[in-house]
Amino acid sequence: MNKKRSKKKRFYKNAKRNQVWTEEVQGREIDFADKYVYDGIYTDKYDYMRPKQKRKKYFNKNNVISFFKKFGIVVLCLLVFNVGYIFMNVYMQRHSMPVVAENEEEVVEPALNEVAFDLKSKYVESVSFDGGVMLDAVITDLQANGYNSVAFDVKREEGTIGYKSALANVDTFGAIAFPATNLKGSVAKLANEDILTVGIVHCYRDNLVPSVQKSAAIIGKNGLVYKDSRDNTYLNPDLDITYNYIKGIIQEAYDMGVKIFVLDDVNLPSSISDNYNDGFENLAKRLYKDIGTDIKLLEAVNVELKSFAPEESTTSKDQTNDSNENKQNKKPDKKDDEISQKLSSNLNNNQIYFVKTSAEKNVIKQKVEEHGISNFILSD
Repeated sequence: MNKKRSKKKRFYKNAKRNQVWTEEVQGREIDFADKYVYDGIYTDKYDYMRPKQKRKKYFNKNNVISFFKKFGIVVLCLLVFNVGYIFMNVYMQRHSMPVVAENEEEVVEPALNEVAFDLKSKYVESVSFDGGVMLDAVITDLQANGYNSVAFDVKREEGTIGYKSALANVDTFGAIAFPATNLKGSVAKLANEDILTVGIVHCYRDNLVPSVQKSAAIIGKNGLVYKDSRDNTYLNPDLDITYNYIKGIIQEAYDMGVKIFVLDDVNLPSSISDNYNDGFENLAKRLYKDIGTDIKLLEAVNVELKSFAPEESTTSKDQTNDSNENKQNKKPDKKDDEISQKLSSNLNNNQIYFVKTSAEKNVIKQKVEEHGISNFILSD
């Protein structure tokens, strides 16, 4: 049985697609969804029937603990930052350079070895540095007579040492004699009274060490230890043993507080001086290099005043007649002449007069100062 195929009927032609419909729109709009948007208005007519989703609570126990942990960390960080800032600020203020005005130049303190000193010094024996009664008597005398410093022997001209030394070579040579029993304490006590301590070092003249260790001495052409016209012997300036011996003594005294040293006997007798590297400049240069510039080295310029006899050091208070006055006026003339001939105010910054006299030191001091001399040591 043949089935007849039915031809599908077209409702409109392709040429009029979307223009001609089989039926016109009639009736009302079909409500085909419970949610829709019409004319820009959203509606959900079944919203009241839908189960409501509960909002998640943020402030639960775990969240609160986490919040306070984070808050505590933030507070701790701020606290550490502020404390660190305060300490850094205090540190910078204490260690900062002083403020210099724009119109002011920065002042640079010179090293001690470059400072020019005016030392009005009186020599005393090393034993006076006991830190007690004897030192108190020295301080009283210095202050009463206008001295600003006191000098003592670190190394004496015969070779002995004037303080308690712990150096092995000093012990070997048996060089300690009549020492200062408390040098460090005495130097500090003098400093509290604004009195400087000056250490005298007789460098190359030494009658002790050459007798113990011949290899450190200057040897004459005859193969024996050299002696000058006064039978003095000398250490050899060109030997390391000599330099190290002198340096060790100065270094040890420096460690005890002494910062100013007068170097005496740095020049050998003229008959042998040209054969050795003696002299103040050579020795001072090496000492400054090895010990540093926080010390002051001065060369002793030795002067002996003979016109100041002991009986001339004091004047009678009862001189009332003309003859006595004339004698009194004549005596200072002789003294003044000797001072003018032997002392000058033209010393350089690395020299100091080492004045030896048997007269009353306070009288000498007055006369020397009247001639404009301000850098001196008065000794017997």
